[in-house]
Amino acid sequence: MKKSWIAVVVVCSCFLVNLGGWGAQAAAYTGDGQKALVLKSGSEDPDNAAMGMAGVRFAERIKKATNGKIQITHYGGSQLGSARQMIESVKGGALAFMISGMGGWNPILDTAVLPYLFRDLDHADKVINGPLWEEQNKRLVEKSGIRTAGWVFRGLRNCTFSKVAVHKPADMVGLKLRVPESAVNMDTWRAVGAKPTPMAIAEVYTSLQQGAIDGQENPTDFIIKSSFFEVQKYLVLTGHVNPPGWVQISDKVWQDLTPETKKVWMEVWNGVSMELRKEMIAKETENHEIWKAKGGQVIVPDVPAFREAMKDVWKKFAPKAWGEGFYERIQAVR
Repeated sequence: MKKSWIAVVVVCSCFLVNLGGWGAQAAAYTGDGQKALVLKSGSEDPDNAAMGMAGVRFAERIKKATNGKIQITHYGGSQLGSARQMIESVKGGALAFMISGMGGWNPILDTAVLPYLFRDLDHADKVINGPLWEEQNKRLVEKSGIRTAGWVFRGLRNCTFSKVAVHKPADMVGLKLRVPESAVNMDTWRAVGAKPTPMAIAEVYTSLQQGAIDGQENPTDFIIKSSFFEVQKYLVLTGHVNPPGWVQISDKVWQDLTPETKKVWMEVWNGVSMELRKEMIAKETENHEIWKAKGGQVIVPDVPAFREAMKDVWKKFAPKAWGEGFYERIQAVR
């Protein structure tokens, strides 16, 4: 199994090299018909985490790429409020866009955290950046006036545990696992017999320390930055979710962009996203070593067994959120 994980990293790295040209403009930007826009963006992530870094880099580069026509100030670290507060600001027009993995306001985005929805990062790109996802964007705009305009890889979500070395789904039976509060997350872990426990992220460290919960799941970079190695022993590389960090933008702002500017927007965003992805993949291996250096163990579990145990979770959520047959169409993308 360890060889298969290494193979995944190698494949992802090769994919990054092949698409490293994203963000390079095919022709000089003219700006014809584009009015000057001064915008604000926000994220809960600080400027040293994936979504925060994406916001800062994008703001710098879109200004340059549009010859100053589009100027954005990014406010990271929840300076503009919580994710829920920011999404309301986007709806109200005070904020142009937010970068967040937060669902909770629309099932279309909530459902994108289904277990093993994407085979790999290539698959995720082809779905989210392709014509298929534009169908969901149209529905988002109709329902809320908000669309997605790019995404950022935040790292695969993995699990940590204090006492049980989890290698297969059966090892999780009865374990209390902290999860973000959503029906998808709850059903994902019920499928393996665990006891999913919704909890605010600010409460997790203390709850792990006190033994109120047995484990939690998050991207590995977040796990390390949260010092969970102080209260957990086992890092289990389930890789059960690739949680998109969505650019959630007001459609009114999007329509204020000319076709030329929209094209440049996506080129610049995808360039930033790919750059960060490469950094995140490199950081993943480094974080495994940090975990081990702190006295913990890194476990490569039976991922096919987890996939099998969770294979039917989508049936309760995807048809209602996306429409009949959409999940199957995602899986058919090659």
